[in-house]
Amino acid sequence: MRGVQRNGQPGQRDYRLAIYPNRIRLPLVILGALVFVLFGVFICYQAVTAMSSAPLAGVFLALSALAIVFFGGCLIYGAVRLAKPKPVVVLDNEGLYDHASFTGVGFVPWREISGAMADNDGTQRMLSVTLFDPSTVLDRTTGWRGFLVRSNARMMGTPVNISQNMVAMPISQLAAEIRLAAEKTTTWR
Repeated sequence: MRGVQRNGQPGQRDYRLAIYPNRIRLPLVILGALVFVLFGVFICYQAVTAMSSAPLAGVFLALSALAIVFFGGCLIYGAVRLAKPKPVVVLDNEGLYDHASFTGVGFVPWREISGAMADNDGTQRMLSVTLFDPSTVLDRTTGWRGFLVRSNARMMGTPVNISQNMVAMPISQLAAEIRLAAEKTTTWR
């Protein structure tokens, strides 16, 4: 399986661009999550053995348990993505489907998208999809995921952000494809 599958071009009736997870970087993300889970287990063990003599052992136990749960979730999510590869980003004549991370917002129709740009966020390359009204996407996400998407939107300025680590296509090329598809599909209708 290739990392990118294309049918047609933006504006054509059969247009569909499916982008799969990056098969090189995803195992590295999984390995990193595994290291943090093991480190959390080690700290948890140390905190339990020092419980009677160290006054802050309970704090370390709670923090290490949170790390185990969070990075364990990342580990499971990455392992499932690697075992059953499904597209993480899909573009078609209807809109963009974002399933690149746990904070992926799902479907966003072209009429809500105002642009896309590639940028560096500290150490990694990110694609930010700008929206005419971000609240429409934020209102569709609820619960724990909604909290994470809102936090992400506050940090990045938009709720739709895709990391280069998660996709098998250069982010700058994907940004150009999104801009072209948004322009072509809205004029085609």
